[in-house]
Amino acid sequence: MPRGKSHRRSEAAKKRVAAVRLGRVGIPKASSDFVPACGTGSRHTVKTWPASDVTNHCHKLVIPEGTPDKKFVLVIGASHLRSFVDGVVEMTSGGIQFGFMSTPGASASDLRLEVLNAVIPREPDAVCIIAPSNNLTASRHPEEAGQEFERYLLAVCSRWSKVFCTGFVPRLTESREKQTVFQQEFHRRSAKLGIPYYQVADYFPLDDLDLWCPDGIHLSDNHGMHILKQLIWMFAYEFMELSAPKPLVQSQATPPYKSRFVPRVVVKGVERSRPSSPLPTEWTLVRSSRKRNLSGESECLSDSPKKRVVHHQRDHSPVTFSECVIPSNPVCFSPAILVAMETVFPSATPDVCTGTETKPVEHPIKPVVSKSRRVRQKVCKSTS
Repeated sequence: MPRGKSHRRSEAAKKRVAAVRLGRVGIPKASSDFVPACGTGSRHTVKTWPASDVTNHCHKLVIPEGTPDKKFVLVIGASHLRSFVDGVVEMTSGGIQFGFMSTPGASASDLRLEVLNAVIPREPDAVCIIAPSNNLTASRHPEEAGQEFERYLLAVCSRWSKVFCTGFVPRLTESREKQTVFQQEFHRRSAKLGIPYYQVADYFPLDDLDLWCPDGIHLSDNHGMHILKQLIWMFAYEFMELSAPKPLVQSQATPPYKSRFVPRVVVKGVERSRPSSPLPTEWTLVRSSRKRNLSGESECLSDSPKKRVVHHQRDHSPVTFSECVIPSNPVCFSPAILVAMETVFPSATPDVCTGTETKPVEHPIKPVVSKSRRVRQKVCKSTS
């Protein structure tokens, strides 16, 4: 179905927006005094590799034999990994084994296709992504390169969970300003996805020509590749340490707060000793109607409320008495229960109140008038 005029207008507007964006964040112009340089280092003769069925680029995968006590890190990149794959430069031995997947001349979009179609016989513990420097010439501007790089990272994360990135190796054939903008764009895309990004450009000063081979793009085997080897090993070790699960620490109970300075209270005056309570072995049997005095004699209590007297002796000291008033409960049982209890088990005391006793009838006593008062009353009547 042919598309109308509105579709053509929309496509034209998109092109205008892209042109404005390219002019705003496009490739910065190289300074007038920039001159491409050539390296002075040496590099091995390139060997012929088979072409990939996916991207038609040369492609090679090298996986080492598994060792139980070593971690396995897979490094994915372009032609900078040739020396590692061909065995010209050997990786540093240690607790980490490295495998390499190299695709010379591939950009971010080509590497994404290789990752999605790669068959890895051994599951890596971590994956190292070297940012593709071929996007310096394959992409029109940094934003386009950043979009391809972001899709590339998403494809890698869809297959493996532990991923980290390194910046691309700088070139002597491109300006410093252009490479800095692309490095920043790759770093921004990596941070957006939460993937660690390690810079490597600072370790390769552009004025040290021994680090590059004569083409000015690839590192020399005798100088530059040894630095890259150490950086990959260092970044992999750091990433493995950070991503390792930390041991669980049991939370300890917080000890109670203890003040460093204890306040001291000073009381001036006569100190009164607080009487200590008697021991159970020093108790004395106290009956309900009698108490023991100092002389040991017993005496009857008065009709006042009953008092329980307890005395004790401490350290052969004189006998002291301490009394406590215990008010008795006058009504504990009903009269009928008291009568029944008294019938079955008569009490030893005769003054048990059952409530059935009859009170004696008391006659009112008339007031007694003295004789002198009577005489005074008679005298008063006669005088009147």
